[in-house]
Order: sequence, then structure tokens, then C-alpha cells
Amino acid sequence: MNIFSLPSAIAFTLNFSIAMLVWLDRPGETLNRWFSGFVFMFAIWNLAEIILLNSVHYEKALFGAQILYRALFLTPPIFLIIASLFPRPVRHHQFKPWAQILILALPIVILASSFPDFSIYPVPLANYPNTYYYRIKITSGLSVLLLVILSLIYITWGTYLLIRKLSKARTSKERTRIKFLLGGILTIFLGYIIINLFPPHGERIFSFYFFSTLLTLFISLFFFAAIMQYKLFRLSRLVTGSLTYTILSSIILTIYFLVIKGLSESVGKMFHINSFLFDALLILTLIILIRPLEVRIEKLIDRLLYKNIYRYRKNFLVFSRTLLKYFSTDKLFSEVSAFLKENFFIDTVLIYYKNEDEDTYRLWNPQDNDRIISFSAQDYLPEYLTRHRTAVEFYDMNHHKLTGDQHRFLTDLHISLILPLFYERELVSFILLPEKNNKRSFPQEEIEILTIFSNEVANALVRNRSIEKIREEEREHSRMERLAAIGQLTAGVAHEIRNPLNTISTSSETLLHKKLDPEDEDQLKGFILEETKRLNHILTDFLKLSKIRHIQVQEVGLNDFLREISYEVSQRIDPQTAFRTENLLQNKKVLMDKELMYQVILNLMINALDAIRTRRKEESGYRGKLLLRVEENKQAIRFAVIDDGVAVPAENRERIFDPFFTTKRDGTGLGLAISNNLIKNMGGSLSLEVQGVLKEFIVELPKSQA
Repeated sequence: MNIFSLPSAIAFTLNFSIAMLVWLDRPGETLNRWFSGFVFMFAIWNLAEIILLNSVHYEKALFGAQILYRALFLTPPIFLIIASLFPRPVRHHQFKPWAQILILALPIVILASSFPDFSIYPVPLANYPNTYYYRIKITSGLSVLLLVILSLIYITWGTYLLIRKLSKARTSKERTRIKFLLGGILTIFLGYIIINLFPPHGERIFSFYFFSTLLTLFISLFFFAAIMQYKLFRLSRLVTGSLTYTILSSIILTIYFLVIKGLSESVGKMFHINSFLFDALLILTLIILIRPLEVRIEKLIDRLLYKNIYRYRKNFLVFSRTLLKYFSTDKLFSEVSAFLKENFFIDTVLIYYKNEDEDTYRLWNPQDNDRIISFSAQDYLPEYLTRHRTAVEFYDMNHHKLTGDQHRFLTDLHISLILPLFYERELVSFILLPEKNNKRSFPQEEIEILTIFSNEVANALVRNRSIEKIREEEREHSRMERLAAIGQLTAGVAHEIRNPLNTISTSSETLLHKKLDPEDEDQLKGFILEETKRLNHILTDFLKLSKIRHIQVQEVGLNDFLREISYEVSQRIDPQTAFRTENLLQNKKVLMDKELMYQVILNLMINALDAIRTRRKEESGYRGKLLLRVEENKQAIRFAVIDDGVAVPAENRERIFDPFFTTKRDGTGLGLAISNNLIKNMGGSLSLEVQGVLKEFIVELPKSQA
């Protein structure tokens, strides 16, 4: 391979790589298949030039020229088909499959019918008689004339279609892509025609070769820019990276090969070496030399092209951990909006959430009431997102299906990307992102990252809404329980107050309306006084239940505390009852509210004495046992009041701590309720355990409190 074929070799590498990658990225897409075929025709053109420039014999050069001749006249029909499909198929501008086949078949039939007579011939480069290039012979032959006319018709027709589409393009991005394709293809065709209109003579053949190969390089760079900069085809990040890496490494590989090939020929002539083994050693040397450079190129490409990807991944990982926390919906949307603005350099983030009651999507945190636009679940935008289930560029949507207000709203804000938030198959929200601050759209690699991001946000949104719903249900349940408790408390108070009031009312009426002897009159007055005291006692206990003072923790010696309790109990106990205390924490001091604990323990001891007296009335010979025991475990200090008095029926054990529940004839049912509230206020618990004839009221205070 001589040095003259280097531009064609580089162009072939570029075009062949682009053709294969465009096709393999979406092999099922019609436009991708035709565009890859279009680029492949130029790769064949480059291959034919390589054959020509490396041919020593005229016959071999003629073979390369004939390949080029075929590729030249097969390019215009493919251009026409691409023009009908790009940037998207449009009614009245799209050819049916049979029409596409017919458009391509016409030049193939003409080329086949004129075989082997082709109006092209090799010409040697000036001063290089063993190096050939090509010239097209302009003749009046029917086949050449038909091919030229047909090619001009195809090029004109394709240009017309692109111009028509340009006038009807929906977005500026679509117009830019059409202009780039139209301008690039016309420049290629016009450049080729201009170069071939002036046939070279003598040494000017070298200048013709120079301009022609320069055109092939321009074609390759045009397709490369179409993919990388203008994104005529939105390949994935991996494919785009592979394209860049393949092209750069292939160029270097080509240069290496030519250098080593030249070195091989020079060494072979000098030492008269011409063997397969020597060539194999040179190729091995090439591989060893190129590999370190390939690795460096790959790292360099990653740093240059994807320097933001690593930053996105790191920030996204941190934000994903943040999403694991619970946020209210407003707080979550606020965090999402701040993250997107900071990392993707945009000023505005519009988040729409689904209103289940109205089946509409409403804007979160609207700033301008005059510009608020809502979307029904049946509108085109939500329906389009539901159908595609991935991030969508606004450019790709059919803008004619949007309402006038919706279209103006989205275009005025320069919306570029729409992120749907799906949970299972339901579109729960979507995010509208405008163009970046640099007026550029989102590249494919960022769209892929944002798609993953939207899935994470959707899961967090649904999870947090579920938590909100559970909390709301708990709040409602708690409210209903409080209302029920208030109702029960009110009924208890009314019941307890009504009986004394009836007695007072009856006694008062009797005193007012009847003449009584002094003894009966004094008895009725005594009833009134007794019931008045009973009412005061009920209200005092009720106030104790509803209002508990602030806890006052102090260090209390258990020995002294139990001694005071024992003295108070001894003043109330009868001699028949056996009473004792067990202090398993001798000489230990604990932290607690002494006054409140004294009130609770004494109340439990008094209840136990009442239960013992009741059983003694029912059973002859029964004496009674009462025990106060203090112990500890790993978590708490335990005060246990144990007696063998009258049992608490199993059906009443869950209700004994309810206000106004009592089995005593003259009880208010507030004693245990007050004790339970006092212990809860100290962070502890009050419970009942029954073991045979023994019942045990247990007060537990956490050690941190006690």
C-alpha cells in the first residue's frame, strides 16, 4: 500500500465504521438501514480508490475503476429514499417499500444491461506511471446518458423533498438537522461534479487526484459530524464512544501499517528479503506498538467526551441515598428540582403530579397563575409518555396533537426533554426540562442517566405517598379513638354525677315541699352533704386524670421510700392481713419522681387491701396476703404489688385501666386510670399479671428515667 492511498484508507475506515454502527444500533429501523447503505456506498468508493492507487497493472486498476463506477450511480437513489424518510416519515413524502425497491432497481438494471461497457478508465498519476487513478469518460452512449439523467432526477427530487420538509419542520432542532443533511449532500454532489467537469491534462492529473481524495475525506468528516455534533442519528453512548475510539485508533493503525509496510519494502529491497515470516513479524510488531497507544486513546476519549458522566454518576449515587429517606411530596419535589438544576445546568424544572380525584396532572409549585397548564390523563402528552415509557425529547413528539395552549406553553418555555415517572404501569408524574443554559439539548448519555433517575424518583414518590397515607390513616384512627375516649369519659362523668344529683334534687324537693320532723329533716340534709362531698371527690379525681403536673426527677433512696409506704399501709391494714416488703436493691438510690410514685404505689396497695377485705367477706377463715417487691432487670426498675384478694374476672382485665370502669359499688373507676397516666407520663408502664389466686400489678420505670 503506497502513501497516496492514505487519505482513501482513512476515509474508508471512517465510512465503514459509521455505516456499521448506524445499522447495528437500530437494525430494525428503515431509515437506519438506508442511511448505513448510503454511507457504505461511499466506503466502496474509498475502497475502489485504494485498489486503483495500489495497482501496478492496468487490468487491476480497471477492476477498481469499475467498482467505483457502480457505487457512483447507486448513491443518488439511496439519497432520494433517505430524503423521503428523514428526519421522520411524513405522509405524502414517504415512498412505499415497493417504490423504494423500484427507485434502486432502475440504475441497477441499466448498469447490468450495459455490462461490461463502462464509461470509466484508469489514468496514471503524473510522474508516477505505476500508480493509477480514474477518469469518467463522457460519451453519448445510451446507458451513460440514462444513468446521468436518472441521477440528476434523483438528486433534484431528494433536494425538493428536504426543502419541503424544511418549511414544515416543527422545531428548530428538526430544521437544523434537515439543513445540515441537505447542505452536506449538495456540497458533496456539486464538489464531485465541479472536480470532474475539468478533465486534467499531463501533470495536472496529480492535482485532480488531490482534490478528489480531499473530497472523500470531506465526505467522511461530514458523516462523522452528522453523528457526533448534529445527531442525525441518536446512537447510544456506548456506540458513540465506540465510533470515536474506532475511528481514531483505525487512523493510527492505518498510518502505522503504511509506515511499517514502507519499512518492509525498503528492508526487503536492501537485504533481498521477501518472505511471509518477515511480514508476519512486522505485523506482530505493529500490534505490540499500537496496543499501548490504543489504551491511551481510549482513556483520553473517556476524559474528553464523557467527563461529565463520572460526575453525574457520583452525584446521582449520593442523591439516591437521599431518596431513601422519607420526605413529604412537596419536600421531595423540591429536592428533585434542586438536584436537576445544579447538575444539568438548567434554570427551570416543571414537575407535574397526578391528581387522583380529577384524573389530571397538575403543576407542582406554580409561580405564574396566568401560565398554568394542566393535562388530562387522556391528553396527547400523558398518552404519548404512557405508550413509550421512557424519557422523550419534545422534538420527537407530534406537536399538532397538542392543544394550542399546551403547545404555546411548552414552546415558550423551550422544553427539551420530558421525564415520565412510572410506578408499575401507572404514570404518576412527569418532569419537563427546558434547554440547558448553553442552549443545547440533552445528549444521549444524559438522557440514559435521567431515565434511571426518573425511576428512582418514581419509587420514592410512591413510597412516600404510601407512608403519608398510612400516617393520615393513623392520625384519623387516633382522632377517632380520642373522640371515643372523650365520649366514654363524658358518659362516665355524666353517670357518676347524675346519681348524686338525683339524691340531692330529691332531698331538696322534699325539704321544700313537705313538713318533716327535725330528725328526718336532718337526715335529708346529711344526704345532701354526703352527695356533695361525693361530687367533689369525683371532680377531684377527674381533674387528676386530665391534668398531670410536670415530672420532677430526683435521687431517691429505696429503703426510705419503702419505709414511708409501709408506714402508710400499716395505718390502713387490719391485723389479719400478712404484709411484707421485699427490696432486692438494698441501699440503692434511683432517679424518679418521688411524689408521683408514692401516689401510684399507695393507690395500688389500697386497691389490694380492698380486694382482700372483699374476699374475706365472701370466704370465712380467709386472712389475706399483701407483698410489695422491688427488683430490676436489664432495662427497668420493677415495683410489684402482689395480693391474693378477690380475683379480677378475665373479661374485665383489659378494661381495668379505662376511666370510670369499676366493679366497686362506691368506686369512681378513676384510680387505676390516674395511676396508669402517671406512670406513662414518667415513661414507664403499668400492667396486670394473674397467676392462680395471686394478682400482680407491675410498675416498670426505665433505668434512664428511674
